[in-house]
Amino acid sequence: MRSPGLVATHTRTFLFADIEGSAAMGRRLSDTYEGVLADHHRLVRTVLAVHGGEEAGTRGDELSAVFASPRDCAVAAIQAQRTLASHAWPAGETVRARMGIDSGEVSSAAARLAGPVVRQAARIAAVAHGGQVLVSAAAAGLLADSLPTGAWLEDHGLHRLADGGRPERIFQLHAEGLPAGFPPLRSLDDPGLLTNLPAQVSSFIGREAELAAVRALVAASRLVTLTGAGGAGKTRLALQVAAGLLDGAGEGVWFADLAPLTDPDLVARTVADVLGVREEPGRPVLETLVEAVGGRSLLVLLDNCEHVIGTCAKLADVLLRGCPNLALLATSREPLGVGGERVHRVPSLGVPADGADAEVIWASEAVRLLTDRAAAQEVPLAGDEETAVVAGRICRRLDGIPLAIELAAARLRVMSASELEARLDERFVLLTGGSRAALPRQQTLRALVEWSWELLNRPERAVLARLAGFAGGFGLAAAEAVVAGPDVPQGEVAGHLGALVDKSLVQFDHAGTGPGRYRLLETVRQYAAAQLDAQGPPAVNHARNAHRDYYLALAEAAAPQLVAADQAEWLDRLDAELCNLRAAIAVSLTQADPEPGLRLAISLCEFWQARGHAAEGADVLRALLDAPAAQEATLLRARALGAAARLLEKTDGYAIAENYSLEALAIARAAGDEYLAADLLQRRAVILLRQGQPGAALPLIEQGLGLAHRLGEPHLAARLLSVRSHAEYVEDDPAGAARDTAESLRLFRQAGDRLQVGALLGNLGNYELSAGDLQAARRHLAESLDIARALNDRDGIVYETFNLGLAEYLDGSPGAAEALFAESLNLARCMGMRANAAYALIGLALAARGGADPGWSARLHGAADQVLAELGHALQPLEARLADLDRQRLRTAMGDEAFEAAYTAGRTLDPARVLTSATDTAASDEAAPAAQPSPDLLARFGLTAREREVLALLAAGRSNPEIGQALFISTKTASVHVSNILAKLGVSGRMEAAAVAHRLGVYGPAAR
Repeated sequence: MRSPGLVATHTRTFLFADIEGSAAMGRRLSDTYEGVLADHHRLVRTVLAVHGGEEAGTRGDELSAVFASPRDCAVAAIQAQRTLASHAWPAGETVRARMGIDSGEVSSAAARLAGPVVRQAARIAAVAHGGQVLVSAAAAGLLADSLPTGAWLEDHGLHRLADGGRPERIFQLHAEGLPAGFPPLRSLDDPGLLTNLPAQVSSFIGREAELAAVRALVAASRLVTLTGAGGAGKTRLALQVAAGLLDGAGEGVWFADLAPLTDPDLVARTVADVLGVREEPGRPVLETLVEAVGGRSLLVLLDNCEHVIGTCAKLADVLLRGCPNLALLATSREPLGVGGERVHRVPSLGVPADGADAEVIWASEAVRLLTDRAAAQEVPLAGDEETAVVAGRICRRLDGIPLAIELAAARLRVMSASELEARLDERFVLLTGGSRAALPRQQTLRALVEWSWELLNRPERAVLARLAGFAGGFGLAAAEAVVAGPDVPQGEVAGHLGALVDKSLVQFDHAGTGPGRYRLLETVRQYAAAQLDAQGPPAVNHARNAHRDYYLALAEAAAPQLVAADQAEWLDRLDAELCNLRAAIAVSLTQADPEPGLRLAISLCEFWQARGHAAEGADVLRALLDAPAAQEATLLRARALGAAARLLEKTDGYAIAENYSLEALAIARAAGDEYLAADLLQRRAVILLRQGQPGAALPLIEQGLGLAHRLGEPHLAARLLSVRSHAEYVEDDPAGAARDTAESLRLFRQAGDRLQVGALLGNLGNYELSAGDLQAARRHLAESLDIARALNDRDGIVYETFNLGLAEYLDGSPGAAEALFAESLNLARCMGMRANAAYALIGLALAARGGADPGWSARLHGAADQVLAELGHALQPLEARLADLDRQRLRTAMGDEAFEAAYTAGRTLDPARVLTSATDTAASDEAAPAAQPSPDLLARFGLTAREREVLALLAAGRSNPEIGQALFISTKTASVHVSNILAKLGVSGRMEAAAVAHRLGVYGPAAR
């Protein structure tokens, strides 16, 4: 099985140190404690600098460092303990550090890869006493022959550490000047520890940031409450924090399990039992408890407070007031609401992003948990990339909820990971069968959510059920519009929403300066949707229509702003609501009345085009237009036909777009809507230009301009002038094209429409390229691309990366050109822009892999020409000239017969796989060798010879398994090489690495 651990390239030794009794010391010293911390860190850092230690992290009283030499680490630990012991601390304090040392294999590619070793060193330090240095078996093995003079190791045997995993052998580092006589180690096996913390039967995974954050809160506050959704791991995190605080100081750490209680009056009695306090007849147990605890210094963990929240709040308030040295750590699905309480919301485990590299997937917290629990079920996950992708999807769909992941791991006993992932829509039926020792509500996913549902009042249930209609996040205004009704006044929605956030059923995300957004975990959303369905069709329809109407109003408000000065803000706002907009459209597609859906789709046309969803928008409009109730020749239908034609033209459905435009124009003229008629004339002209008919397009443009001028519509006139300038360019009228482009630019700038300004600048740059003015072309094309990237205008990025690629090609930089053409191709493919993909293929053929592979170029020409022929698309003048010249060059270089064979083969090539499926120039059975760049170009990145081979294959689009097969190495080894290459090149993904490779002249062998 492949370990979810990470790339192993160097052995390093880690030192972890913290202050014994830091939480109590912080409360005792108050403001003075900050000075103590500063002195502690300063003294330790001074020692680290002398002995070659590199600081790996500091948080609160914790400090970690990494050493290349285990001996240097041991010397530093000894010297640091001596320095701390001899320092004069303020207020007569004695500051004693606990230290742990561990060694392991880590990668220099990324600092995060050292995490497991640092965590183990921290767990080892946690069982030490102040002034003691403990060493893992791994580090002890390395130190055996290299101990500092006068130092020796004492074997303390096997001990269970705070993660609850398998026992670890622990050694103590002795040296002159260090204390020698310590009590037994504070591991979970020490019977002398004052605690009743339950032993854990499984290992603790991840949560490093949360552990440190909660520990810091406990050091600063006497009441800390961990809140979070059911199954988020609040109890396990609290137990882990509590175990880490078992430093022998005070009178222990105690666990009070409130989950089984049904009578609130038993809360105080349960805590008294845990602390060994006997009840006194006729006296309130809480009064007895306060007197018994008195000034004792201890920590009590109150677990599962939510169902007895009021009583727990009273208990906490009384104890904190009457027991000055008592600290409370509570877990609950909502805060206790007591003065001085510090709340830490426990998030779900981190999940890998969609499309993440396999190494990143395996390293994510959620997938590590799934892998660990699957192995415990004796069904280890395979270590291949496909399994990694499936595991990542499982964890994302389960929202990273630990309990859901553990239940999913149990199901792997009877089905594969792929089968499990396919059934997650039935999660409430599927994810059952948890531990029989667990509470009933923790044995199935449904019971987990039902427990929270039962704790809600009637209005809160109504709000949560109606929120199920949201997809992704939503704002307060949206919630008020959708949720409000006779039983929930609009003015009360915010209060109920806040209560649901407090009870961890709704998540609240507030990042940046904008308004916060709410969201439901998918598991909660599905349960809430079932509760809404149970209320019957009227309730369901009311909620769905309210949701649809809110997002219809939003889209219609956005539409005029998308061509004005605030378009960037509105594009981003619609992007944030894309999932909800899709949900509103999905509802519209099921309804008999097509009007709301058509209005919504028409309003989103500009957004769909700019943000790369033109194909999706075209499909939606076609479905709505095909509905029987949408066939009447209304202006609404005409506007929808026009919007569909615009999007289809972008995705190259010219024939359908032409038919839609003609039908819409007839409706507009019959209704006397001159604005719509002018807009449709412009749309028809664009389609004709795409098909190489500028002569037919120009009269339509003139008609449209006459209408636009009569109506006094400058933005409409600017669009028509833009199309006319392009027609004039195609007709070889550069003066007319320049004149109309300048006027169109003026009008678009006046309106604040940067999308159109960017597009016009791109057109202008293209005209200048054709005229041979490379300097002016580069300036305008670069500005156009900058605008497109700033607006995240994916449509514009496709065009301008191609146009800039042409500029690089014409300026004699084929490597830079190829990287830009590849970017244009990949994005065009994703967006379904087939004509643009064909242009990018021509660009790649022109760049010609630095001239090393004429067969490749011939095939790309064939593939591009096939796409354009299928579309009936006519190449633009410059591109047509360049393509003709290049084909002539290739014929001369290859000979007619070889060129025709490669060109014909290219016409059968699937453009979607062109970067990974092109064959070598001679169409032989053997793959062509990789063309190697000058060694000097790669030397500055420090790539090894093997990494250069891997980079060449990566640049050709090969996957890790394909790289492994080509180089006769395992997929895992290939993944390691790819991770190292990304780090050395300073990029975050494979596509960026391929672009760098292309710029350096690294080209992979053609795939078979």
